[in-house]
Amino acid sequence: MNMKSSLVARLIKVAATVAGALVVASMPVWSSGTAGADASSIEIKSSSVTSEFPDGFRFLLEASHDSDIVSVAVRLKIGQQTSASFNYLCDASGQEAETWRCDELDVGKVVDGELLWRTNSAGNYIPPETLITYSFEIEDSEGNTLETEQEEFIYRDVRYEWKEVSEGPVTVAYHGPVLSRATIVLETIIETIDTMAPLLGAESEGPIRVAVYNNNLEMLGALPRGSATIRRELITEGQAFFEMGVLLMIQGGTRAKGTASHEVTHILVHRAADGIFRRAPSWVQEGLAEYANVEPESGISYELALDFAVATGRLLPVLYMQTLPGDPEDVIIFYGQARSMIRMMVDEWGIDKMNQLMKEMKSGKDMDSALTAVYGFDRQGLDDQWRDSVGAPRYEPPNTEKAKPTPIPKTVVLPFSLTPQAGAEAIGSISAEETPTPTPEPTLAPVAAVAPEQSAQETRDEASNSSDAETSPAETGTSGTGCFALTGGPASADLLTAAMLIGMVGLASQRRRPG
Repeated sequence: MNMKSSLVARLIKVAATVAGALVVASMPVWSSGTAGADASSIEIKSSSVTSEFPDGFRFLLEASHDSDIVSVAVRLKIGQQTSASFNYLCDASGQEAETWRCDELDVGKVVDGELLWRTNSAGNYIPPETLITYSFEIEDSEGNTLETEQEEFIYRDVRYEWKEVSEGPVTVAYHGPVLSRATIVLETIIETIDTMAPLLGAESEGPIRVAVYNNNLEMLGALPRGSATIRRELITEGQAFFEMGVLLMIQGGTRAKGTASHEVTHILVHRAADGIFRRAPSWVQEGLAEYANVEPESGISYELALDFAVATGRLLPVLYMQTLPGDPEDVIIFYGQARSMIRMMVDEWGIDKMNQLMKEMKSGKDMDSALTAVYGFDRQGLDDQWRDSVGAPRYEPPNTEKAKPTPIPKTVVLPFSLTPQAGAEAIGSISAEETPTPTPEPTLAPVAAVAPEQSAQETRDEASNSSDAETSPAETGTSGTGCFALTGGPASADLLTAAMLIGMVGLASQRRRPG
């Protein structure tokens, strides 16, 4: 290379270096505000998040900057929810949850922020063991923003000291000397995922967290408020929270494995079938959960409940099984019926059809459209075929198209007239002869004396009993929400006793079950 060529090459290299330096100098650092401003000097002295379950969890952050810090916010994603939540930190007070309130952040070069994210009401409830991903956003007076890296936090039930056992995407938290039982729960869930994920086409990679309590009383303190009737008549052994990827359950006894397999299936069904605007109806959710139950007869015998319903005409039309019924006895029938329907669908038409049904629902189709696309019939057609399979009479829905209201003749109002004439209604005076005879007032029977030992309240009670003797009281039900693995209380015992009696006299023997 000659001297002239070497000089040209050096000039090109210098020019490229200068241009690169200019490009780098023009790029803002850690800033979404004014170009050329620098927010990297914001120093986070300390930050933390702590659980105060069931009241909520508390964020704390202390930061400093050369310019005034005007706001500190937290952005978080709760469980498996796709959308993020956002809120501003308040001025740190350190007050207890009962008295805490949000006071405006004290703006300055050093700020001390705090936020209690409440979870103690039905609208904002978050179950324990929920994985929460969060980050902070700090803004200065010039509009520059510093965003911190995302961190993870497990919202724990602080009443107990928790330990964990994990495998793959599943983590089981427990407390006390029950490692072996927690391991059984973990193994059951892994087994259920391996069996049901191919049937449903569900993604099993997402984390699933389980909180195992030692008895019902412990777990009741962690659950949201529910139906008083359901809680009184049925014991909740487990509950899944689909969008959180969390399930709560009781360990111990022979029902733990059945509860674990039932509840984790709800999470899988949610991932496989629930869309943005529609969710799988309860009969699909509960039917698949009981189909996956590794110990289906460890608790309530849904078979007996179903026999009872077939024999007494208490089956529920699938058209009305979108949600769980409110009556505890109907809940037990609902579980048995839903499981029987799902079993027939899998046995008769195979795994691939069920997998395709999940995809159709996930796409946003309503239940009738999804069933028709996969099986060629809607909910009424499914209900007919299932009732045929169990030997029950078909349900005849009311024909709303032909039903018409009975017309009421319109009243013809004629003009009033003081003298009789055609097309008018005469108003005449009442003569003495036309004066109506007054009706004599009824003679009241003498009131019986009340004995000194009979109180006035007892007298009122007797009168009430007498007047209501031919009136049957109206029955009202309390609607229940949520998904439960259940153990029967008094109501279920009555229902199952009746089912056994019916079976003894041969009524339940009329039921034909699919192979």
